[in-house]
Amino acid sequence: METQDLTGQKFGRWTVVSFDSRSGRAKYWNCVCECGNAGAVFGSDLKRGGSLSCGCLKKEMSAQRLTSHGKSRTPIYRSWIQMRQRCENPHHTGFSLYGGRRIRISDEWMSFDVFDRDMAPTWRKGLSLDRINTDGNYCKENCRWATPKEQANNRRTNRFIDTPEGPMTVAMACDKYGPSNITIRSRIRYGWPENQLLNPVREHK
Repeated sequence: METQDLTGQKFGRWTVVSFDSRSGRAKYWNCVCECGNAGAVFGSDLKRGGSLSCGCLKKEMSAQRLTSHGKSRTPIYRSWIQMRQRCENPHHTGFSLYGGRRIRISDEWMSFDVFDRDMAPTWRKGLSLDRINTDGNYCKENCRWATPKEQANNRRTNRFIDTPEGPMTVAMACDKYGPSNITIRSRIRYGWPENQLLNPVREHK
């Protein structure tokens, strides 16, 4: 079977430079880490997220957990750790929806101090970290604190429909115009024209 060429591709902090060698069915690739270290990495580890760096990432995260900023028990810090886990830990339950989709964290936000500076002033109890563009990365320009309802309205799987006030998710349209979520989704399933989806429900006498 022909070997898939990984040259030039980036996996975590590794960038593949060239093919190294084959040992049986195992294929190794010469890689350079963002910190400057180089090494030969098993191709399957690269593709499944088993190796994300030369070891510097793990050391940094361990150092961050031991840092003396005094905020390790705060919601802001927990949000930062959870964000990194979703994007960088292939064993995290949410990795397939984040790191597995190539959702990345900006270089600036790899530092908790910068994340805290950017996001702490707008945090309120009951809010969680949300990306405005769900296909975009974690960075100051694309993130906000959102309520559970706002988070639900911002899911990639949401269906948008036209309304007199412009496109809205089905949930937002229900709140604004009255028909229930089940009613609107049933109308969509049965092929109702979009301009009739928000019509009032007729009462049967």
